[in-house]
Amino acid sequence: AMAYAADVEWSAHEESSDGSEDLELRPPATRTLRVAVLGAIAAVVVVCCVVARQGAAPAAARASAVTNFNSAGEAEAAAALAAADKVEENGFGGKLTPNEHLHDGNPCNDDEEFFGGLCYERCAVLTGGSHVYRQSPWTCCNQATCSNVFKLSTCCRHNMGMCSGFDIAGMEEGSKVCPHNPGACLADEELFLDVCYMKCSLLTNGEYPYRTASATCCKSKGIGCWVEDGAKDGLDGQAITSSSLAVGGGCGDSHLSTPCAPHSPNQTLTEA
Repeated sequence: AMAYAADVEWSAHEESSDGSEDLELRPPATRTLRVAVLGAIAAVVVVCCVVARQGAAPAAARASAVTNFNSAGEAEAAAALAAADKVEENGFGGKLTPNEHLHDGNPCNDDEEFFGGLCYERCAVLTGGSHVYRQSPWTCCNQATCSNVFKLSTCCRHNMGMCSGFDIAGMEEGSKVCPHNPGACLADEELFLDVCYMKCSLLTNGEYPYRTASATCCKSKGIGCWVEDGAKDGLDGQAITSSSLAVGGGCGDSHLSTPCAPHSPNQTLTEA
């Protein structure tokens, strides 16, 4: 009621020759604007009152919980990155070259087959030996050529997916990894987007075993990998990002054949 009374205010113009005042209402546009401004102010007041009623003690408790969580996350992240720096400096310490048959005509890992310019998990492995002939990235058949259209359903098996189903690399390169160019990674490396990196599990002492980016390792494969562990935001971040994680598996041994930098799959490791 007060807002409306203030809005419908009269304005006095100059007095006329007979001493009377010429009065008129303010324009409707001005009235609408004033009502909107007063309504916004009232809304702000209500919000402030609600926040004030929550009390200082609960707010302090919430802040303490966030601080404790972030402190723990920061400590874990710092320890993992320190371990990564140590591994990068001293190297893996084990055998780096994978065990592969180098004279079998297969440019891929032993658990893979070459098809359409890329290395895939063998159909024989994927189907338990029942359909050993790869016909496409998503198709394995029990014959080299299935010419009888009436028996296609029994001749071939299909499992569609992008970097899943039958469209995956061999398990030596990791679980559900995309098919890759010919060659292999070192024994202490993992394949990520057709590039070989030292395994996150080795770099971080197993604390952040999943690689989600070239320089990022994570505790899981979920949405928590979108947020850094120990971030000052109260979110349950589970990832760490550092240049120390973007390395190859040959660090610390001083051999050019085992690079410390990330690299493409190496064909000399699969075929001499």
